Parts: sequence; structure tokens; C-alpha cells
Amino acid sequence: MRRATTPQHVTDVTAIPDRVLRNYWVTQTYADLSRALAERLAPDTVNWCTFGCWASATVGASMRGEAMPAWLRGRVRLPDGLMGAVAATTRHHEWSGVARLVGDLRPDHVLDVVRELLGEMAINLSNGNTEVFAEIAPPAATLLAGNPASPGARAAVLAACEGVPELDGENWLAVGYGHWLDALDEPDPTRRSQLVLAGSLRLGGHEQNHLQPAIAGAMDMGVDEATARLRARLGRDDPAVAGAGADLDRALEPVARALGDAWGTIMTDAYGVWQSPEGTWRLDADVPAPPAGPFVPLDVADPVVEDLAALRARFDRADALGRGSAARDWESFDERMNFITNLFVSRHHSLDLLAEPFDEAARAALEADTVPPEPA
Repeated sequence: MRRATTPQHVTDVTAIPDRVLRNYWVTQTYADLSRALAERLAPDTVNWCTFGCWASATVGASMRGEAMPAWLRGRVRLPDGLMGAVAATTRHHEWSGVARLVGDLRPDHVLDVVRELLGEMAINLSNGNTEVFAEIAPPAATLLAGNPASPGARAAVLAACEGVPELDGENWLAVGYGHWLDALDEPDPTRRSQLVLAGSLRLGGHEQNHLQPAIAGAMDMGVDEATARLRARLGRDDPAVAGAGADLDRALEPVARALGDAWGTIMTDAYGVWQSPEGTWRLDADVPAPPAGPFVPLDVADPVVEDLAALRARFDRADALGRGSAARDWESFDERMNFITNLFVSRHHSLDLLAEPFDEAARAALEADTVPPEPA
């Protein structure tokens, strides 16, 4: 496979069976779409695909457990590079009551549960990453493939936006791409810039609405899920466990709570960070000030595009310096959109984000249909 921004390339990337390799290609394709869209829409701005590139790169690092301590990563990473659980062995013991049962709870039981949860998280991340790409990338590729002056160009792009989940009774994907199509014909540079930003925010709202069930489900695994999995693990070793009932659940509760607390930290690190050329940010902290210029660029400070004004009024809870932009509860759609709105506004002209996400060796590996080597 070679790098491209065509609709066929997007289809080919979506169909890659290897989840790790597919994530690399999604990230690279977002980067290529991002740069091509910037040239077409407004060369001094970035767009949703710019942010999508770095979000996908962050997802990939989380899927592969790259942020984990080496001792843990070595125990949960499978040969294909994804986190998960290996086939478990069955052992039999003589249990003499719930107290001894939990007293004999082995570290490998707990580690197996952690592996299973991390494996499900990795699959969850992979699925969400692919689903969003399969919705947002085809209209982008269609826009780039068409002649903007062609009467059918706009219709083709909007047709590629059909059939996606709606938000508030609207197809936000189509509205967002509608703004970008309007930007192509807009002679006023301020209005053009604002149309690009409004389109990106609409796509951001669509993406986050689509991911809401996956994010909430992953965050909610917690104590109850850990208890159920520990019970199942013990029951597989000794069928008599099934009769222990509520006593077993109470006895397992301290272990399950510890796992639940650890899971909350892992999920914050997986879902609650954003990596880009500017570094790694925690999403429960305010969006940092941009390297240069004001937090809110001058050409978007006073909206002349009605929808941009409405989107910022709905989602932006921060002041002019970005204070109050943190997403304290990442499970909340509105909290995430507050952070995203401030991220998109403050980095609207951050052209450093158009950089390549991978080095030359990694790109060569991708085009050879192999997973790139791990970073040193």
C-alpha cells in the first residue's frame, strides 16, 4: 500500500485486518488528508484531520501499551503488539471455604483479569478509531478528489456524509463539511478561516458523540467488572466457587476495588491524554497557551460565522486565556467538547501540527505492509 488521499485508499485502510498496522495507516492517512485539506481550504489554518492525526497516534500508543511501565507492558502485550489476555491454563485446588479461597487467590488470577480488561480496552480503542475514520475520512477524500468548480462536487461530498449517527437531530458531519465547502468559495479571509474552524468543531462534535458509548463503557468497567471476572477466574479453577455467592463477592471486594482504582488511572492515561509535537497533555488540565500568539487568534475572536458563534457559546467554558478548559470528567460529552473547542480554537493556526507523525523508517515500513519498529 502506498500513501494517498483518495476514496479508494481510505477504503483500503479501513479494511486492513491487523489492528496495529491499521492504526498506523489511519494516523498516516489523517496526516496526508490534513495537509491536503489545509492547502485547499486555507493554507494558514489546520483542520479536524490535523487533530485526528495526533489523536489516532495517541490511540495507537495506548493500544500498544507504550505509556505503561516496562514490567507491566511485558506481561500484557501480545505478539501482535496489542494488549490482551493469552490463553489461560486451568489449575485445580482443594478449597475449604471462602476465606481460604480468597487467601489462595494467586497473583496470576489478578494479572489475567488485568490482561483481559486491557485487551478489551485495546479493542475498544481500535474499533472507535476505525469507526470514526470510516465516517470522517471518505468525505475528506471525496472533497480532495473532486473539482471544486464542478456542479456535482458538493453533492458528492455531502452524499459521503449520509447514514451517520445524528446529534440533536442534525447530521453534524454533513454540516461540518458544508462549512468547508462554503470556505472554498469564500473570498473574505476572516470568514473563510472561521468557516474552516466551524467545520472542524462540527466534526469534533460528531466524533465525540459517536464515541460516547465506547468511552462511557470503558470508564465504567470498574469494581463490578473486576469482581465478576475474579469470580469467573476462580470458578474456572474450582466449580465449587459458584456456590459461594455473596460471601465470595464480599471477600473479593478489596481486591476488586484495588483493581478498579488502578483501572481508573489506566483509563485516564489511555483516554485522558493527547500527544502532539507540542508534547503530551492531560485532558483534565487546561489547554496550554500556544507557543506563539494569543490563545484566541484574532481572526476568530469575534465570530462573523453564525454557527461558529453558536458552537463556542454552547461548548466553550474557558476564559480568553484558556483557564477553565480542562475536562475534569472525561466521560461527559460536554466536558470533552469544552476541551476540544479550546484546543481547536487556540491551535487553529498552529502549522507545526501538520508535521509528519512518523519518521522515514516508520513510513517505509508501512509501505512495505509491516508494523513499524517500536520507538527507542
